[in-house]
Amino acid sequence: MIIVKHSEKKDAPKLRKTTKKVLRLIDKFEYVLTFEGTLDDYYKIEEEKADYLKGGIIVIQSPASLEHERIFRDLLTQLHNYVTENNSGEVLGSRFTIALGRDFRFEPDIVFISKGNKGILSEYEFSGTPDLIIEIISKTSRSYDLQTKRDIYKQYKVQEIYFVDYLEREVFIDVLEGGKYSSSTVKFGVSVRSKLLRGLDIVIK
Repeated sequence: MIIVKHSEKKDAPKLRKTTKKVLRLIDKFEYVLTFEGTLDDYYKIEEEKADYLKGGIIVIQSPASLEHERIFRDLLTQLHNYVTENNSGEVLGSRFTIALGRDFRFEPDIVFISKGNKGILSEYEFSGTPDLIIEIISKTSRSYDLQTKRDIYKQYKVQEIYFVDYLEREVFIDVLEGGKYSSSTVKFGVSVRSKLLRGLDIVIK
């Protein structure tokens, strides 16, 4: 992992009005707000959690619920403690941008970046593929998370992907092994042994 200490962040934007083409996407997925905009527009957003998708679509997500934040806190603590004790890399939270190639920008709930990762970590974003991503699914983001994001994360070969569904109280897990993904689903309260982070048992209550 290459760390860049100095970088610039641009000023806040005025997003463009939605177009009919974008509104059709809102009907297909449960996005909160979807705007037509450029990558430059995306980088100017400061107040909201947002993603940028190929083709000039900016997705603004809903504020987090209390249950979402409790799960986020517990999982971030588990990963942070493990990574700190093992000096194995960086664990970052939900407002940090992950740049996947030229086409996609996401702010996953939790990411782990190993010391051996070849990506570039700057003050405002990580350019490259994280080793592990955790997303906490909300009512409004379920289709977007489990369809759009899940497919893109796999496309960019994230080694371990967790989608935590607190409404159904289950976790969807994708693990990359031998160039192929294996998928499983576990209920809350079941300990999950990470294959990437040896000795880490992830528990979601």
